[in-house]
Amino acid sequence: MKYDGSICMRCGACVSVCQFEALELEYELIPGDGCIECGDCAAVCPVDAIGCYHEI
Repeated sequence: MKYDGSICMRCGACVSVCQFEALELEYELIPGDGCIECGDCAAVCPVDAIGCYHEI
């Protein structure tokens, strides 16, 4: 997963859509061990702050 904190709006859309509860949003986005890089979080990011290397 790649994440650009400089453009992230911290809206939480990525956290709410993660079916594996692998993301945590505090001062920045923190991916957890459960992330399988499915791309769901990247798909809902309104500013393209998230990308996955293995998007399905």
